[in-house]
Order: sequence, then structure tokens, then C-alpha cells
Amino acid sequence: MVFEKITTYIFVDESGDLGKHGSNYFVIACLSTGDPRPIERIVKKVRERRLKRKMREITELKANSSNQEIRIDVLKRLVKCECKIDLIIIDKKQVTEQLYGAKNKLYNYVFGVLVEEMDFQKLKIEIVIDKKDSNRLLREDLDQYIYKKIKETHLCENVKITHMPSYANKALQIVDFVAWAAHRKYSFNDDLYYKIIEPKIGTLKRLWKN
Repeated sequence: MVFEKITTYIFVDESGDLGKHGSNYFVIACLSTGDPRPIERIVKKVRERRLKRKMREITELKANSSNQEIRIDVLKRLVKCECKIDLIIIDKKQVTEQLYGAKNKLYNYVFGVLVEEMDFQKLKIEIVIDKKDSNRLLREDLDQYIYKKIKETHLCENVKITHMPSYANKALQIVDFVAWAAHRKYSFNDDLYYKIIEPKIGTLKRLWKN
């Protein structure tokens, strides 16, 4: 595949949950790059150098199921790539009962706020979102909302949004580590991993900060 220089590729994942109970914070992370190939190669390198032979056949790398050594290796390799990280963090204690009752609309809104803050400098945008929702109508509702936000705030008409399972996209596996690192910082006051990615952070939006 040939990657166009005018294109920004954005990979999206989240950490935490939007339920009334569960995590204290919810994070959406966007990993942007003009060429995702160096980021995708991180998965292969980590598999070869960090995973035991019998573990190399696992479906995908996940931050939550990796050890500290692998997490640090992934993130240190990432910051050597040409990329930018944009984050939005919400303190769930500030979420109203009404919003808890409309999780998908809440997710759309939070993601839309992050999109408004992001700096798009390319003519074409391709967004790949980790496919967690099996409901096609909910995915289409999110897509239309994000299309509208980008066109309104960035005057960009050439936008493509796709949803893929993370096992099928190596860059999505890497942004999972980014979202996990940010969530770890805010939920557990553990910034070991966050400090690694901090130089690459462009937008950091705290929504409904207490």
C-alpha cells in the first residue's frame, strides 16, 4: 500500500468505561501520523524481542495483559516515530445521571470535543476506530457526528472513518497502550508510562474537571 503524503491517519481507542460504576476516569486517545508503517512495525519488533516463543502467536498486543517491560518497550518505540497524541479525559464523578443513560451519545460528544481541539494540517483524513460496538446504527451515528464536527471546525471535506477490530490493525494495538497509559495516570496516580509519551502529546483536554 502506498501512503499519500497529504493524508493524516488517526487511530482511536479508549480506556475506562462510561458506566455509572467502574472506572473513575474515561479516556479517548487519538494517535495521528502521516505514515502508520513505522508504528505498525512496533508490534512485530516487540513480539520478536519481548515475547516468549510460545506467546508470539497471541492474537494481539494489549496493554492491560502485558507486563511492565513490554509496556515500556512499546511506548519508547512509539515516541521515536513521527506521530502526535491527542487525549481527552473525563472525570466520571462529574457526569450527570441523564448522560449515564445515553452512553453512546456521551461517547460521541466527548470524541467530538476532542476533534474540535485537534490540529488537522493535511488535506485528507482517515480515522480508524477500534470496533467495540457491534451495532451498525450506533457506529454510523458516531461517524456522522464526527464527520460534521470535522467539517464545521476544520473545513475539511475529505474524511474517511472506518471501524476495525484491534487484532486486525497493528496501529490500533499501539494506541491501546497510549490510552491505557493516560488512564493509569489519572485513575491510579501512576505516571510511569504517561511520562514516556508526554513529549508526543499535542492536545490534552480535561472535560468537566473537578
